This record gives sequence, C-alpha cells and structure tokens, in this order.
Amino acid sequence: MAIRVLHLAGVINRYDFIDTVVRHVPRDRFAVEVATFVKEANIEDPAYAEAGVPHHLLSVPALNAYPSYLRAAWKLHRLVRRRQIHLLHTHHYYEGLVGALVRRVNPQLRLVLHRHYTYDVLHLQGLKRKVLLKAERWSYRQADALVVPTRTIAEIVRQTHPTLPTPIHEIPYGFDWEAPRYRPLTPEERQATRQRYGTGEKTVVIANFGSHRRQKGQFELLQAFSQVFAQHPHARLWFVGEGPETPALRDKARQLGLTEPEADPPCRFLGWQKADQVRLLMGSCDIVAHPTHSEAFPQVMVEALMHQRPLVITPVSGVKEWLHHSTDAWIVPIQDEAALQEALTVLLTQEGLRQEIGRQAAARLRSQLAYTSINAHYETLYQRLCSP
Repeated sequence: MAIRVLHLAGVINRYDFIDTVVRHVPRDRFAVEVATFVKEANIEDPAYAEAGVPHHLLSVPALNAYPSYLRAAWKLHRLVRRRQIHLLHTHHYYEGLVGALVRRVNPQLRLVLHRHYTYDVLHLQGLKRKVLLKAERWSYRQADALVVPTRTIAEIVRQTHPTLPTPIHEIPYGFDWEAPRYRPLTPEERQATRQRYGTGEKTVVIANFGSHRRQKGQFELLQAFSQVFAQHPHARLWFVGEGPETPALRDKARQLGLTEPEADPPCRFLGWQKADQVRLLMGSCDIVAHPTHSEAFPQVMVEALMHQRPLVITPVSGVKEWLHHSTDAWIVPIQDEAALQEALTVLLTQEGLRQEIGRQAAARLRSQLAYTSINAHYETLYQRLCSP
C-alpha cells in the first residue's frame, strides 16, 4: 500500500524545493497531496490538478492573525482524517505549528517538520521572541523528524534548543534542471529583453530578485549602487520583486537621484514577475546581487549560477556550504555597504571575470543537487517513519 503523504506550505510555486519533492517521488510507493494557505502561486502555479495531485486550500485570510492558524489547524485535522494521511510534511514556521497541533490530536500521524528559515525568530526582541522560541521548541518536540537544508541551520537548531530529542536530517534542496526556468536564453531573447528596458549591450545591468524586506539587504544594495553609478554611469540596477519595503525602497531611490530621467533611469522597479519573465530578466542582466542578511538556501543563488550570471552574495546558509569566494561568487560580509560597492565595481569593470566566475560552482550544483538523488533521501525517511 502506498504511503499517503500531505505537504503543508503557505504557498507552493512550480519547480521550487517543495514542488520537486511533491511531483517526483514514485507514485507507486507514495500518494502525495498538498495543502496551502493561499491557492495562487506568486511566481508560477504548480497546476497540481493537471498532474493528478490533490491540492487543498486551508484559507488563512490574515497571516498575522493567530486565530486564523487555529482555524487552519482544525481544517487540517479534518483533512488528515478524511484523506487517511499517514505522514504530514510541513514547511516554514507557522505551518510547523499548525502541523504540530494536528499531530498532537492524531498520535498515529507521522510528522516531518522542515525548517527553511534561519535567524528570523532569533532576531526578535523581548516577549515575542521568548514566546515564539518556546512555541518553536514545542513544535519540534511533536515531530518525528526535523529536516534542514544545510549544516548551518542544523547548528543553529542545536545551539538554540540544545536538549531537543528530535533527530535532525540534513537534506539539501533538489532541483529539476530540465525545468524551463533554467533553460539558457538565446541571443535573440537577451537582446529583446534588454531593448524592452532601453538597455544597450554596453550597459552593465545589476539585478536583484526577491521580496522587498529589510533582511534582504536591498537598502544596502541601493546605497552601494549609488556610489558605483557616480563613477560608472553606464551601470543600471533592476529590482525584480515587491514586498512591504517597496515604497520605502522607491523613496530611497528618488532621494539618491536614481529614478530620473524616466526614459532611462539608473534604477528600475520591475515588480513581481512570472517565472518566464524572471528567466528572461535573469539571463539578460550582467550581475546578480543578493546581499541578504538571513536565508536558509538562496534559490536565487542556484538560478544565477545556472544562467551563468556572476553573483554577489553574503555568506548565509547554503552559500557557506556550496560556494567559494572569487571563484564561485563574490561573497561579501552581511550589511557591509563598502564591501558590496567594491564587489559591484570589480565585476562591473572586469568583463572577463564576469564571464568566468561561477562556472565550476554551476557544474558542481548541477551534479550534486539534482532532485533524482535528493528525493531518494525523502523516500528513505518517509518509509522508515511509516514502517510498522
């Protein structure tokens, strides 16, 4: 009999780290379903109905309203019972709490809790930090297994909760390299995309991809770029994404004089883009800058390398395990505007380095992070937990 597995996440995008598990585990041994808080994917819809994967909506109308999660837990409890789920695999913080509540009233249910974030809770202050850490520890104790994508996160968990009895499994993200998002651009696609934004081939485009939040480092990037642009007026900066800090980020760009002239501004805000447009923008820029303060495993890192874009990034989880400074990427200290400015200048002025950096890393990631090998770890874990 196939093991019935349910994945719980706020949202799932096509080809992301969750989707590669959901879509590719053997159907003869695993009957996989998904449940999300939001049906609409913000980048690319996974279209599970077309793939024959049941997709359930546990609506959470206000993600910062804690009673909404209690309602989601009740809906999930009923779903687990109705669908006769054997194993629940949760992703991210609040999903883990919801899953732990359901496991508490369904002791026969196996629970895998996946920790994708890093320092977010630890950076909080006062009572909120204390309460969330206590809730986090409680949720970990309800789980049969805790999965983390890197050694760095495993160390954070052990340091934060030193007496935690739950076994920790380090399983990196797996990727489907045949996915359209990793297909290299043709010269015609690159030329058309750059022309769309009035960008000639002599212009050097620095691009940032991701949600606009303080911890993503976009304000440091903007400040560093303003200094770079003063010396290299052929440079341009594209922000691809949106978030709670978008208005403040736009105001900062205006204050720095980077939004005029309107026809060809040094800094453009391109908003959220679907996966096909992200691919075009990633392959059409010249440098990818991702100065994030905290991250579990930057998928931007993988996409940039697969598109052979030189990468400026901070030594967060995932980067430390897989990349080497100056050969795989240009790694700069977190929140160091001077180092970020220097890195952008080096890559901006050295075309040969831009073409060479990251090639070995791309080959290494392609061989070691293919979902075909990564998913085998999940299959083994699921089978062990559900064995009689």
